[in-house]
Amino acid sequence: MLFGRQTETHRIDELLRDARRNVSGTLVLRGEAGMGKTSLLEYATGAADGMRICTIRGWEPEQDLAFAGLAQLVLPHRQVIDGLPATQASALRGAVALGPAQSSDRFSVYVATLSLLSVLAEDSPLLLIVDDAHVLDTPSAEALAFTCRRLVAEGIAVLAASRSPQSAGGTATALPSLNLVRLDEHSAADLVVERSGVQPPRNLVRRLVSGTGGNPMAIVEAVEHLTNAQLSGRQAVPDPIPAEMSAGALFARQVAMLGTAARTALLLLAASSSARLRSVHEAAEIMQIPESAFAELEEQHLVTFVDGVGRFSHPLVATAALSAARPAERRAAHRVLAAVLTESGQADERAMHLAEATIGTNERVAAMLEEVADAARARSGYAAAVTALERAASLSEDDASRGRRMYLAAADAQLAGLGARAREMLIAADALAHDTQMRLAVAAGRSRVEAFSGHPALAHRILREAAQSLSDQEPERRAELLTDSAMAALLAGDSHAAIAAADEAAGLTLDPSASVMLVTRLVKAITLMHLGLHRDGVLLLEGCSELARQTGPGRPPVEYVLLASSAMAWIGQHDISRSMAEPVVDELRANGALGMLPFALYALGSAEVRSGHMSAARAAATEAAELSAATGDLLWRYLGLSLLSFIEAVRGDVEACREHGNAALELCHADADLPRDANEALALLELSLGRHDEAVAQLRHGVEHRHDTAPDTVIEGNRDLIEAYLRSGRPLTERMHTVLAEHLNGPNLAIDSAVAWRLRGLMVPDTEIDGCFENAIKEHAAAAIPFEAGRTHLAYGERLRRAGRRVDARVQLRLALDVFAHLGATVWADRTGRELTATGETIREPVALGPLETLTPQEYQVAKAVAGGATNREAASALFLSPKTVEFHLGNVYRKLGIRSRTELALRFHAESGRTPEPREIPEAPASRSRTR
Repeated sequence: MLFGRQTETHRIDELLRDARRNVSGTLVLRGEAGMGKTSLLEYATGAADGMRICTIRGWEPEQDLAFAGLAQLVLPHRQVIDGLPATQASALRGAVALGPAQSSDRFSVYVATLSLLSVLAEDSPLLLIVDDAHVLDTPSAEALAFTCRRLVAEGIAVLAASRSPQSAGGTATALPSLNLVRLDEHSAADLVVERSGVQPPRNLVRRLVSGTGGNPMAIVEAVEHLTNAQLSGRQAVPDPIPAEMSAGALFARQVAMLGTAARTALLLLAASSSARLRSVHEAAEIMQIPESAFAELEEQHLVTFVDGVGRFSHPLVATAALSAARPAERRAAHRVLAAVLTESGQADERAMHLAEATIGTNERVAAMLEEVADAARARSGYAAAVTALERAASLSEDDASRGRRMYLAAADAQLAGLGARAREMLIAADALAHDTQMRLAVAAGRSRVEAFSGHPALAHRILREAAQSLSDQEPERRAELLTDSAMAALLAGDSHAAIAAADEAAGLTLDPSASVMLVTRLVKAITLMHLGLHRDGVLLLEGCSELARQTGPGRPPVEYVLLASSAMAWIGQHDISRSMAEPVVDELRANGALGMLPFALYALGSAEVRSGHMSAARAAATEAAELSAATGDLLWRYLGLSLLSFIEAVRGDVEACREHGNAALELCHADADLPRDANEALALLELSLGRHDEAVAQLRHGVEHRHDTAPDTVIEGNRDLIEAYLRSGRPLTERMHTVLAEHLNGPNLAIDSAVAWRLRGLMVPDTEIDGCFENAIKEHAAAAIPFEAGRTHLAYGERLRRAGRRVDARVQLRLALDVFAHLGATVWADRTGRELTATGETIREPVALGPLETLTPQEYQVAKAVAGGATNREAASALFLSPKTVEFHLGNVYRKLGIRSRTELALRFHAESGRTPEPREIPEAPASRSRTR
C-alpha cells in the first residue's frame, strides 16, 4: 500500500489514461533511494489493465555493456524486428547481438527503438517501465530518451524511475519528471500503523520524519528496530533513532549479519556483469561456496532467484555488498568470475572482470579491453567503447599505447556526442603523443570538437599550428589542415585569418583536390561577402556547385557541400542551393545519419526562406533545432535556432522570434565564437517593429562579443544596420557610404544592387525618389527574394506618401501588402496597412494565410513526404517518427486542407508550395487507422 503518494498516483493514472486514448507520454519519477519509486512502478503495472507491459531495469554491473538495457526490451520481441525498415532492423540486431554488428550512426539504433515500440503498440496500448534508469548503460539510456521525445500518438506510456537529476542518465534529461518529496507526518504515521499495527504518538512521528528525512524505506527500517512499547510511547526511544543513516548504508546491517559464505556469494552476485546465475554458480564452486549460502540470501529477502536469474530486492543491496568487501576480496571475486567466462560470446565480460582484478598496468588486459571497444563500436555503442578504451589506456604499459588509446576513446566520445569528455581525452593524448602522425590526428580531432562546441577560434589555431609542424614534403596534408583552419577562422569571425589560410592552402599544390578547391573558394567568397565585398565574393563562388557535386574518392566533405549550398542561397541562387541540399537531406535521412542532418536542414531552410517558401523553411529549421538538441551538437543547434528566429522575424512572430533568438544566444557562452546569425535575426525583428536603436544595438552586440579582427569593417557593411541608421536619423559612417557606392556602381549581385538602391531611396530628395526605387525594383526582378522586394515596395510607398503623392503611394503599398500577406509576414503587413490607411485608402480584409501556413512544422514535413509519394511507414522512417504519429499528423493535414485522399494532397501541396510534383504514383491509404480516442 502506498502512503502520501496521491499526487504521484494521479499523474500515473493520467499517463495510462492518455495512452489508452492513443496519446503517448513520458514521466520520470525522481528521488533518492528508498523514496518509493519502485513501489510506484508496481502501482502502474497493477493499474495497466488491457495494456501490453514491457520492462527494462538498469543494473550497475551492466553499465559498461553497450545496449544491455535495450536488449531486455528487444530480445523477448525479436520476431518484430523483421517488420522494421531494413536499415533499422540491421542496426537493432547488431546492437543487441542478434546479427552482425553494424558500424553506423548511433541514431540508427535509436530510431529503430522507436519503430520497435510503435509496432508493439499497434494492437493495444503499451506501458514501458524503466526501473533504475540512472544505472542504465549510456547507449540504452540515450535510445530511450530519443524515443520518448519523438512519441506523439502511438498509445505508449513510458514510466521511468531514477535517482537525483545529477545522476539520472539520458532517460531523465529534458523529459517530464516528478520529484518524490518526503512523507508528511500524517502519511508517516499511516505507514507506521501499516507496518506495526501500533498507533504512534505525534512527537514520535515528528522525530521519525525528521530523523529519516521522510524517506519511507528509512522509516520502515526504524520501525523494525523499535519495540511496540517504544512505538506506542510507553518506553523511551533511543536518540538518535536507529534509521538515521545514509542511503548507501540502508542494507549494510543486513549484509554484516550474513554468514561468511553468504557474504561472499552476495559479493559474486554484485560483482557479476550479468543477472544470469550460471557464471556465478561456477565461480561459487571454485570458491567452495555451498548452495546454502544462496538460500540464506533468499531467506533474508536480499535476493530472489527465478528461472536462472538473480535479482536484488533493491539496488542498494549490491552497493552494500561491494562496500562491505575489502578491495582484495573484490579483486578476487572479479578474477574468479573472469576465469569461468570462457565462451566466445563472453569475451567482453571476461575482459571487464580482468580489468577490475588488475593492479597497476597490464598490456594483455589492455589489449582485451581494446577489443571490447571495437565490438561496442561495431554495434554503434560508442559510449561503451569510450569506457573500455579509457580503462585500457590506464592499464597500458607505455606512453605511446596510452596516448593512442586515449585518442581512440576521444574519437568514440565525439561519435557518442560527449564533446567535453572528448576534449579532455584529446588534451591528454596530445601530452602523450610523440609520433608526428598521431599528433596530427589528435589536432584534427581536437579542432573538430572545439569548432562544434563553440570554439572555432581555438580550432583555427590548433589546425594552423599542426599545418606549420609539417615539412614541405607533405603539401597535400598541409593544404587539408589549412583549409579546415580557414573554415574555423571564418566561423570565428576572423576574416583576415580565414583568407590568409585559404590562400596558403591554394598555393601549396599545383593540382589541389576538389575538396581543397571548394573550401578555398568558399572561405574566401563568404569572407569577402561578410566584409561587404559581394561582387568579389560572387566571382569566387562560380563553379562551386560543380565542385560540390563531385563524387568518388575526392568528394568534398558533406559539411562543405552544405556550406556551398548556403552560400548559393545568400547570393540568390535558390534553385541551385536547394538542388545541392535536398539530395544530402534525403541521403542522410535514408541512412539514419542524424549527426549531420541538422546542418543539412539548416542549408535547405536557408534556401527556402529566401525564395519565399516560408512553411518549408519553418519546417526545416524547426526540425534542425529539435534534432540538434537530441544529437548535442552546439553549433548545429545554434544555427537551427538562429534560422528559426530569422524566419519568425520575417513572419512577425515576436514572442517566438525572441524565444528562439535568445535561446541561440544562450549557447554563446563567454568563450564561444559562434556566427552572428541570432543577433541579425533579432535585429531584423526590432527593425520591423520600428525600434531602430534596439536594432543597431543587437547588430553591434553581435560583433563586439566575437573575435572579429576589424568589427567596424564587418558590421558596417550590413544592410539592416545601414537602414536602422537612416531610419533613426544617425549619420552614415564613411564605410557605409563606401559600401553603398560599390553596390550602386559596377557589376554586383542583383540583391545587393536592389537593396543599395532602396537605401539610397531613403536618403535622396523627393525629386530623386522614383529613379532610385525603380532601379531597385528592376534589380529585385532578377534577385527573386520576395521578402526583400516587399520591403522595397513598402519603403517606396512610405517615401511617396511623405512626399504628398498618396495615389502613387497606394500602388506600391498594395504591392508590398500582397507580398507580406503571401509570406505570412504579419508585422510587416500591419505596418504596410497603417501606411495605406494614412493615404486615405480603406483597408480591405487581410489576406488569409495560405492553407500550408496553417500546418505545424511537423505536419508540413509529413505532408511533403506523403505528397512526394511516400507511404506512411516510409514517411515515418525518413522523419524519425512512428507510423502512428504520421497517421495522426496526416489526419490533421487532411482536415486543415479540406481534402480526403493522398492524390488530392499531392496536387494541393504542390500547387500551394509552387513546386512541380514528381511523376511518382501516390498510393492511397486512409489518413489514420488509429484506435478510437
